[in-house]
Amino acid sequence: MTYAPTLSGSYGQILHRCVSCAGENIRYWRHKNYQYTQGNTEQVFLIYRCKSCGTGFLNQPPHPQWLHTIYQYSGQALTQPISLADVLGREAEFPNCSIDAERVSQMADKLNLSGNQRALDVGSGFGFYTRALRVKGYDTVSINPGQYENRVFKAMNGEEPLQMMFEQYQTEQPFGVAVMSQVLEHLLEPDRAVKKVAGLLVNGGVYACAVPNFNSFLVKLLGTRDNACLWVPEHVNYFTEKGLRQLLSRHGLQIIKVEQVTRIPPNALSKRLKLSGRQAALMDGLVKRIQRPFTGLMNRLGLGIYINVYAVKTA
Repeated sequence: MTYAPTLSGSYGQILHRCVSCAGENIRYWRHKNYQYTQGNTEQVFLIYRCKSCGTGFLNQPPHPQWLHTIYQYSGQALTQPISLADVLGREAEFPNCSIDAERVSQMADKLNLSGNQRALDVGSGFGFYTRALRVKGYDTVSINPGQYENRVFKAMNGEEPLQMMFEQYQTEQPFGVAVMSQVLEHLLEPDRAVKKVAGLLVNGGVYACAVPNFNSFLVKLLGTRDNACLWVPEHVNYFTEKGLRQLLSRHGLQIIKVEQVTRIPPNALSKRLKLSGRQAALMDGLVKRIQRPFTGLMNRLGLGIYINVYAVKTA
């Protein structure tokens, strides 16, 4: 079955506090039309920004039911099923998810001194993180509402994850590692989600989180034309490092390591410029040559595309 995205929906509640630091010093920043793979509508979302920590968020965000309608099929803007072969083909062409999964799982395992070998993978997507954690000896629980990703996950890992939203998950069994890669920006109540994760971790357990960077060079360059961070309506929160630090610290999570990651497909610029043939090939070659020094500089300046945070539960 192919999902044709609903091109309208209702808004949720007006927010009066920052979703990261809970401060009240929030102001309108910009607006952006509802956008999906198959087009735009005139339905507008207002983006607010916190003057204290820099975090952005939709105000009013989409109604939860609207998001559930999307996420029951996909959290990655898929409008039709995809096969494991297709996913692995994409990875072979531009290694991305597999690299991140190996790096994040290795660091989380290194920092996990609790002795607990259970891992929670929230928003497990195609299954790369669960696979990497299992290789490191963890018993895993994976949660993901999207049917399209879950079919690939099953082909990769042998069974489907729990098909539900994280808000619905209940357990009394603690974890030594909890991973949320590209998830927190999707959640209407990130404070409640982080509190829940902290409650599921044992003392000394590790929370590994990856989110788009609201301070990235792409957002500064493109403004609301950026979709890596400002993809509406699925991305309802736009985090900064400062905001993440405040959000996690309120729930007994001590940040041990922060790193920024920038990885750009070599053909990204030629596609945006609508080049073809020899011109596209020349542009792609140039991007390949300058990408490593450029992305390294952006990461060091705090302008990377993604923020990765590793935090240990201390209380």
